[in-house]
Amino acid sequence: VLVILVGIIVWGFLIGVVIGLVLAVVLFAISYGRIELVRQVAFGETYRSNVDRPATERAELRGLSDRVQILRVSGFVFFGSTNRLLERIRRRSEEATPPRFLVIDLRRVTGVDSSAVVAFVKVLRLAEAGGSEVIFTAASDPVREQLVRGGVVESEGLISFEPDLDRGLQRCEDALLSAPSLDEARREHPASGSPDALPSGLAAHLERVSVPEGTVLIHQDDPAGDIYVLESGRLGVETTTAEGSRIRLRTLRPGVVVGEVTLYTGIPRTADVVAEAPSVVLRISRGSIERLEAEEPELAAALHRWLATTLAERLTDTRGAVDALLD
Repeated sequence: VLVILVGIIVWGFLIGVVIGLVLAVVLFAISYGRIELVRQVAFGETYRSNVDRPATERAELRGLSDRVQILRVSGFVFFGSTNRLLERIRRRSEEATPPRFLVIDLRRVTGVDSSAVVAFVKVLRLAEAGGSEVIFTAASDPVREQLVRGGVVESEGLISFEPDLDRGLQRCEDALLSAPSLDEARREHPASGSPDALPSGLAAHLERVSVPEGTVLIHQDDPAGDIYVLESGRLGVETTTAEGSRIRLRTLRPGVVVGEVTLYTGIPRTADVVAEAPSVVLRISRGSIERLEAEEPELAAALHRWLATTLAERLTDTRGAVDALLD
């Protein structure tokens, strides 16, 4: 205020007002730039895709948590707020083991100015120097158009755009889990949901079922019944909203069990399970489980322990994800 008054006295009213406007803009930029618009979140332990994977793969991803850096950006991004983004990325790129993937989530970004686009170009240079692939997720059409105009375009192995954070993380996970170095460990320690890890003696009670692509394996609202272990292929868990639209909740990969929740609760099926690719499942019927409980109680107890362990692992993962979202 004092500066404005001095400006009015020395140069006149109009110049004083202009000085006031310039100072207001500068102070706003400084104040806004101090707001933490970039938040780094942990990959593997809490932030993962909605792909339901067997316990061994989840453990592998936790062990590879340093290979993915996730930055969630919010608000209007301009020169005053990009310094923290660049600094976070620069620190990670200078580490002994820089991240394999840099995921920048733009879902909460309302806009970017030209200086921010220049900063993102610098991000790409840092990532390329460190051997990282940059994945932009959930960018709105205006934001993506501005990035593209500034030279931030898709490039195989360097830059990609994904429609949401879930699919961006799935891309990272699939690439990390396909590393040849993990094959030997998997042979020594099979996934908890794989046939090799099922309770000994249960194989004789399993029915192998081929499921063509597009087939609905489980229908929403059907009564509780059989449970399935996915041996090969890919299943999608989908539901229908009140408005009639379809939403994909999860994707299931080989080694994952499905249908076990309603086995214990007795409530109707809560979602459809659809084969997204030609698949093979191992089915154990409710009747078979009841016969096991009557005729082979030890094997039935082993099956229930295995299912309880699976449910406990999922609950732990879900609690971690919820805590991260509330942070």
